[in-house]
Amino acid sequence: MKVLRNNLTSFVSTSLVLLICVFYRDALGTSGVVLIAIVAAIFLFSFEAFIRRSALEKTVAIMKEHDPALFKELPESIEGMEEEIALWSKKQSEFLEEYKSREQFRREYIGNISHELKTPIFSIQGYIHTLLDGAMDDSKVAKRFLKRAAKSVDRMTELVKDLEAISRIESGLYEIQMRPVVLRNLIEDSMDALESFVAKYKATVEVVWEVNNDVVVVCDSARIEQVLDNLIVNAIKYSPAKSTVIVAISEKNNKIHVEVRDHGFGIPDADLARIFERFYRVDKARARSQGGSGLGLSIVKHIVEAHGQEISVRSKESMGSMFTFSLATVKR
Repeated sequence: MKVLRNNLTSFVSTSLVLLICVFYRDALGTSGVVLIAIVAAIFLFSFEAFIRRSALEKTVAIMKEHDPALFKELPESIEGMEEEIALWSKKQSEFLEEYKSREQFRREYIGNISHELKTPIFSIQGYIHTLLDGAMDDSKVAKRFLKRAAKSVDRMTELVKDLEAISRIESGLYEIQMRPVVLRNLIEDSMDALESFVAKYKATVEVVWEVNNDVVVVCDSARIEQVLDNLIVNAIKYSPAKSTVIVAISEKNNKIHVEVRDHGFGIPDADLARIFERFYRVDKARARSQGGSGLGLSIVKHIVEAHGQEISVRSKESMGSMFTFSLATVKR
């Protein structure tokens, strides 16, 4: 009879969980149903365990009256069972919290990607429809609209490339080829690549050597050049026109430190802790008007850390920012 009652309780518990999933499937979606099912399962399991423990305690109390010596160890077993149930419930609660956190991250990540893609897609759609509605007949207007559509395509391409890069980094598929590199050559290559961009903003990039400029570092030159390019581009974009960006190279604790300093708008203290997060922007309106995927600084941080090094930022509003990353050196 007792076995039948326990099986019936389990059957009812399972049925309730299944009914919850069925009734709320359409309203909440798969993720919502999973959450409800987990919560319901934890509650029903705990409730069922409580009923069983109460029944067992009553049975033990009755039987102890007839043979106390036989059951003197049983209360400890019951207590152990209670601890085991509490431990299981704790683990399930922790699992639930982790699941909720991951689900929240997933929603935000997908939402951010959708938001970043939506603007260029709508722009391209608008330009194409305008051209089809007759603007194509005017060659000057058609050329102007095609250039704008091409710019939106470039923005989407940049986002996709950055998403691919950060995905490869986080999955361990991003290859870092470490070798000795003359830092001066790396910085000169970066300056050459950014020449037209710097000219466009009428900015100046000044390189300050606080160590011998023939210093050799151990790194993946292409990746570190990407880091340097990204930091310089950001410094120029978020500074007033005709600003000067300083790239300072120094040595401390047997490491080379590369600093990228600007006298731009700065970063509020409240935003500093999140500046390397994916899609995080301090000034969202300005950031989107300047272009970019919102992934640049996150990729920079991942690349530096993949080298076993560190990157930090200091900033004051209206005074500018300074990003610093370290590199391992080769002693000659």
